[in-house]
Amino acid sequence: MKVKDMIKENNRLREQMTPFNRSYMEDMIISLRASRIDKLRTEDLLLEAAQTLLKAQAKGKNAKQVFGDSPEEYFREVINETPERPGLSGRRIALMIPWVALTWLFGVLAAGGLISEWTTGSAGLFGQISLFTIASVGLGSFIFVGLIMKWLGSLSEDDAPKPGQFDLKSLGIYIGSAVIIVAAGLLLGRWLPTFTLSPWVSLILFAAGLIGQRLLFRRK
Repeated sequence: MKVKDMIKENNRLREQMTPFNRSYMEDMIISLRASRIDKLRTEDLLLEAAQTLLKAQAKGKNAKQVFGDSPEEYFREVINETPERPGLSGRRIALMIPWVALTWLFGVLAAGGLISEWTTGSAGLFGQISLFTIASVGLGSFIFVGLIMKWLGSLSEDDAPKPGQFDLKSLGIYIGSAVIIVAAGLLLGRWLPTFTLSPWVSLILFAAGLIGQRLLFRRK
């Protein structure tokens, strides 16, 4: 059975549970899906738990009598025996976001500059970059990705329980930060230096950025 089919079947089984058992099961789902167990194994364990709970419910038992007081503890042994998922640390992710954004900024400057030189003989606007542009792209990309991740975290998959409601406070912080950056650009942009940048230099920086992405941020 595919993961998506398991999720649908789990949702169907939960509809047959009492409100208390359904709430307990949803807490168990959130806990296990947030763990380091792979997705297929996670849904297999949850489906097995749902089937077990329904059989016990038919005999007049509730979820606590079957799994214990804490939904998080039932799969604790399985979680502890599962190795960490390969991935990037929080610091590396924080560095990767502006790195990728700036890499593609130089890629756009290189492509636009070379096309402009070929058609008009001059790189034009693609042949220069300001310090404010570099700073705003780096910081702006981090804010934008953070906002997207907050939004995705508020969604559920196939009516699965949500880990939490959208955090309006965090949204306000992100929007406020963006406003501050734009305001700073309007006030300071004219005084920050602008550099002349050959499209070929931009191309080299773009290539170096791509190589750096592969070497520094690949999963191990």
